[in-house]
Amino acid sequence: MDLNQLKERMDILLASSVVSTKAADISTLAFMHLQSHLKKNAIDGAEMLFTHLPTALTRIEKGEQVEAPHPALLDEVKQSLEASVAIKEIDYVQQLWKNQLPQEEIDFLVIHYTNVLQINKGGN
Repeated sequence: MDLNQLKERMDILLASSVVSTKAADISTLAFMHLQSHLKKNAIDGAEMLFTHLPTALTRIEKGEQVEAPHPALLDEVKQSLEASVAIKEIDYVQQLWKNQLPQEEIDFLVIHYTNVLQINKGGN
């Protein structure tokens, strides 16, 4: 996925009122931040992450709750070498959001970001 593909995805989600403008804007900035970290224009396997992120931010705006991911899955992901980088990327999102994200959403984002980081660095 490159920036143009991301923008097309955000336009579709915005047009169907699935995400808010603020969530789409922050997700776009987060994508560009990840591109910079990875030093890649196209980020392989980023579609799920950059669908989850704007929808999660929109849910938070609406005050909706989300269940946490399965603890065993989260524990496994946190063992990855990429998990600490994932946390830094999520911290950047929180700076843009100007609020702490709920722990359940952070946990899901750790899973998604770690997966994308592994794919783009050749990890498993």
